Amino acid sequence: MSKVIVISGTPGTGKTLVSSILAKKINGLHVNLSELVLKEKLYKEIDKERETVVADLRKLVPRLIEIIKSTNSPIIIEGHYAEIVPESFIDIVIILRTHPKELEKRLKEKKFKESKIRENIQAEILGVCSYNALNTYNKEKIYEIDTTSKTPDETVELILKIIEGKGNEYKIGKIDWLTVLEKEGTLSEFFRER
Repeated sequence: MSKVIVISGTPGTGKTLVSSILAKKINGLHVNLSELVLKEKLYKEIDKERETVVADLRKLVPRLIEIIKSTNSPIIIEGHYAEIVPESFIDIVIILRTHPKELEKRLKEKKFKESKIRENIQAEILGVCSYNALNTYNKEKIYEIDTTSKTPDETVELILKIIEGKGNEYKIGKIDWLTVLEKEGTLSEFFRER
């Protein structure tokens, strides 16, 4: 069983629910980076304009290493900036991806501000979480799952398949929203001024 699994992705792709279900299935520890930063005050400042906190990586990274070293259970570290965990501690990285139209719907349901919806959709189209993972971790450790039409339980089943070493079809590099949206003729919708 993999000891440390990173689950990353743009807000709204299903990270928190999927990580929670996965932790229960494998009897693991679920570490939600946003909750940890808030609970333990591991932030530098609160960005009121963007409605977010700015994590203090000099405090957060050592705390994560401490958590990893202190348990023998599998650990799921979840967050949209989860690439901060040093590679030497990571076994598998899963990036959850969602079609931008579906992501927009989910973020509206979560009552995100229009500017945050736009920022997150653009990040998803450009594959920011995947890009960050590729710049941090060995490509062989990284997988992507399209959650657009999957339930959280279906996504967890795919992650379990990857953990078992049977998920090569989910290796990073197969999801390309730029090309999909260009073919659909909808790419410009997400990048023009509103």
